[in-house]
Amino acid sequence: MAGFNRSPEKTAPLVDAGGRAAESIADAVGDADVVCLMVPDSPDVSTVLAGEGGVFDNAKEGTLVVDFSSIRPDVTTGLAEQAATRGLRLIDAPVSGGEAGAINAALSIMVGGDADDFEAAKPYLDVVGKTVVHVGPSGAGQTVKAANQLIVAANIEALAEA
Repeated sequence: MAGFNRSPEKTAPLVDAGGRAAESIADAVGDADVVCLMVPDSPDVSTVLAGEGGVFDNAKEGTLVVDFSSIRPDVTTGLAEQAATRGLRLIDAPVSGGEAGAINAALSIMVGGDADDFEAAKPYLDVVGKTVVHVGPSGAGQTVKAANQLIVAANIEALAEA
């Protein structure tokens, strides 16, 4: 397992667990069968995947790309189309559960993408998630995550009013 972070010191836990700190995106994904990413926003995902020297330029044909980021559904759909033209498979898998859910491998994961790609990713998703659900085609995971956030915010607002 190899990992890349723009802040190299953040790969220390991976190295301590027996993984390898990659020098670049190309170094991290060149031989990978599965590539996972989680970055803050739509432009970041676009850069990591489709930017110069990104995953799309360096992953081998057939690679399964799992995007755990929470981004705009239309961006996800466009990136999935770009991935397909390069022979790559992309699913959107935004998570809910916060830091505690991540630490305890108890995240909820809402997955959009091809059903066969979801099944191929399921063993990896099950490592970090307790509730893992395929919710539809590309972008559907992002749409369900947004709806989930609206429900959470409405409940917090109702609690504050009460």
